[in-house]
Order: sequence, then structure tokens, then C-alpha cells
Amino acid sequence: MEGSAVTRRLLLAALLPALLATSACEIPRFEGPQIQSPPPGFLLQPEGYLQRRMFPEREASFHTTWVHTDMAGVSVIYVNGHAGALTVDDVLAAQEGVRSNTVDPDTKFGAIEALTIDGRQAWGWEERVESTRRGLVDVAYRAVIPYDTMTFAIEFVSGEPNWKQVSPDSLRTIISSFAIGKTALNLPLIGMLVGATLLAVSVLRSRARERDQRLRSINLVTFKKEEDEQAEGDAGAGTANEPST
Repeated sequence: MEGSAVTRRLLLAALLPALLATSACEIPRFEGPQIQSPPPGFLLQPEGYLQRRMFPEREASFHTTWVHTDMAGVSVIYVNGHAGALTVDDVLAAQEGVRSNTVDPDTKFGAIEALTIDGRQAWGWEERVESTRRGLVDVAYRAVIPYDTMTFAIEFVSGEPNWKQVSPDSLRTIISSFAIGKTALNLPLIGMLVGATLLAVSVLRSRARERDQRLRSINLVTFKKEEDEQAEGDAGAGTANEPST
């Protein structure tokens, strides 16, 4: 029983590195470029496209779409990736392009603001289709996140009342969860955990060897049973009563 317990402890110690290494990993919700915190109820529909992208003259090498729709309206988050690292001048030109192609005269554009998304310098602006007569019809937030060799353009457009009420802050927050998801390993921590586990295994093995040595050093003594002692006594008495020749 004790030997099997030692074996179980050794197996547990051997499994510890895998279990602890998992806790030492930073695992994103989505691998690759993606909105890491999409709003509840939004579904991935990669086949959804804007009539006019933010950078229509640039080929989209990456595309995905998040969509939410109900009786209150429709909300869509478009994500497009373009080769090359775009600059703030490209963002200014993109906003001007969106403005010149807007057909609704009640569309209002906010100023371009600096953002930090996925640890990168980014830029964005809000839009609102609003008038005294029509009220707030639609809202949008557009952001541009340049990486070293690729730039992502994200456009969050909504006509739903709950998003119109919290625009632009909540739209900006959702877009700011964008990241290129990669599983990151905390190598120093993993090394420490593996070292501690190996030490624990070594200690358990040492204790197991000491136990085996103690068991081998024990001198086993056979104790006679009471019946055997009585039988030997009777046999001795019988021999003593026999006549001598």
C-alpha cells in the first residue's frame, strides 16, 4: 500500500509541469487578428462586406465581420487587413474619402484621435447621422491600427438604440479589444516550475530509496505459536520417560 502511494505521488509530480505550464501561458480568446472581446450576441459572418471600405484602393488581404441583428436594428463590425504600415496621413485621407462619399447630409464627423490598440499607435474617429428632425439615426466608429507589415481597418456601424446611446465610448472600447492573438509562454516562470517539480520528484525518489533500505535492514524474527511450544514440551517429556537400554 505504501509503495503504491509513493508511485502515485511520483506520477502526480511528473504531471505537475504540464499543469503548471498551462497556468503560465497567456492564451487569447481568438488566435490571429480578431476583436478579442466581441459584444454579447454578435456572430462571426466573414461573408459580410461594406459597400465602400475605408481604403477601397488597397486590396484586403484579411477580412472578417461580426454581426448582430434584431427588431431594433443592425450592428456590424468590419475588419479588413491591408499590406503595409499606413500613417496618420493615410488616415486623414481615408476620413476625407469617407466624407466625400457620404450621401446622407446629416452625417457628422468627429476629429481624428490618437488611440493605443494592442500596444500599437492607432487612430480613429466617430460618426453620427443625426438631426433635430430625425434624431440620432446611426452611429459609427472607425479605427486604423498599423503593424510593421500590415494595417487593420476596423469599422463599427450601428443603428441599434442601445449602441446609439453609448456611442462613441463603447464602440471605441470594443474596437480597442482588437489584437493579433498569440499564445504567450512565460518561459522564466515555466523554468522555475519545472525545476521545483524535478526537485520534488528527486525528494520523493530519495525517500522511497530510504524506505526500501530500512525494510531490507529489518531482521525478521519468527515467533513460535503456543500450540507448537506445547507440542515440543510433550515430545520432550515423552523422551524423558522412555527406559534406557
